[in-house]
Amino acid sequence: MNTVLSRANSLFAFSLSVMAALTFGCFITTAFKERSVPVSIAVSRVTLKNVEDFTGPRERSDLGFVTFDITADILNGKKWFANTLK
Repeated sequence: MNTVLSRANSLFAFSLSVMAALTFGCFITTAFKERSVPVSIAVSRVTLKNVEDFTGPRERSDLGFVTFDITADILNGKKWFANTLK
């Protein structure tokens, strides 16, 4: 006769196998899809400052700031899971 613990173990193992099969199915539906999209990168401002470094005694370090814009149409070939990105 099966105990409650044995039945719970069987149920857990079965649900784990089903979840693994679903995960593999989701992987296969997207693994071989072409994912390249045109990307535009534009740099608008580059600033370099010489600031005091507080980690050492009276040292100065360079600090750089770069402001840029990235534009890409990532929802072009959307799948069922891409609706959450909107």
